[in-house]
Amino acid sequence: KSNMKKYVVMSSVLILVVILLMNRNLLSQRKSSKADAFHESLKQETAQDYKKSLQALEGVYKENKDDYLLNLRLGWLNYLAKNYDESKNYYNQAFALSKNNSIEALLGRTYPLSALNDWDGVSAMYNAVLKIDPRNYTANLRFGQILLSKAAYAEAKNYLEKAYTHYPGSYESNLSLG
Repeated sequence: KSNMKKYVVMSSVLILVVILLMNRNLLSQRKSSKADAFHESLKQETAQDYKKSLQALEGVYKENKDDYLLNLRLGWLNYLAKNYDESKNYYNQAFALSKNNSIEALLGRTYPLSALNDWDGVSAMYNAVLKIDPRNYTANLRFGQILLSKAAYAEAKNYLEKAYTHYPGSYESNLSLG
């Protein structure tokens, strides 16, 4: 009888563990609300409804303020929606969350700054990128083009040549050097 009792208890515990593990696996396969929000946001962006795209993410932002990708995406969507100050703020938050290492957040910030015709701010962002990555094609090319527009030809040449050296087949760097 004692062995039978042990067997029943052990079997019950084993069945309970299996049920708990299966339940955990089923629950983990459920999409998170953040994933759902991103999916809806992408769908609305594709339809060019930036307001709804933003709303989809704003619903999960409060619980995910420290999410780098969420801040980066909100920076992009606010830029598309022409909310330039908010766009800059989200890009700044993404940059801070990256421990001040995200080149994509710095480059993203150039979009709202450009839209606001803040060329000194754009130049500052490109210089910040070049401090992290001196060979960055986009920063070298775009900063060189800004300098060209200011007739700072010798200085522009330096940046444009860096872009050209690493991407000699690039039409834009060739054209700008010409």
